[in-house]
Amino acid sequence: MSGYGRLLLVINGAALLGCAVFDFALQAQLLTVLLLLLPFADKDWHLPVLSGYKNQWLWYLMVLSCTAVLLFLHPDTVQAVVYILLFTALPEEWFFRSYFMQRVQALNAGMWRANIITSLLFALLHTPAQGWQGLSVFIPSLLFGYLYQRNRDLLLVILLHTLFNTIYIIYLHDVLNEL
Repeated sequence: MSGYGRLLLVINGAALLGCAVFDFALQAQLLTVLLLLLPFADKDWHLPVLSGYKNQWLWYLMVLSCTAVLLFLHPDTVQAVVYILLFTALPEEWFFRSYFMQRVQALNAGMWRANIITSLLFALLHTPAQGWQGLSVFIPSLLFGYLYQRNRDLLLVILLHTLFNTIYIIYLHDVLNEL
């Protein structure tokens, strides 16, 4: 990776952390825009393939079935799930898996080290809004990173992220906030 690419990677990470740390009007909207657009500033980055393997139908079937069951059991969450898909899972996975992790890996960090570094940044970005509970996203982030590295299937990781967040808002959010 060129010196320009390294500098851009540091600037992108710092911009996201700064935006996540400081509380201001339209913070969530700016973070979403940055997550979606920052990769395009890197001239060495290439658009990812949305779905890497054609034989992922079983994964898709499991993730979509679980999400459908949850929505059937909790129809009041449909709007929240659509919001999670479009404004949380899609921009976060787009940036962290298809861009940031790949660029860290290009620094000869290796697959696991790139996944750990990316997951640490991912968890740190969740702490300003969620406090120490934000660090709980580290383990799912490692899973998302592993699946993306293994399959290069961004759509599957986006859908799985949506499912995890749906489970969190339905079953865990209120319980964890009482602790």
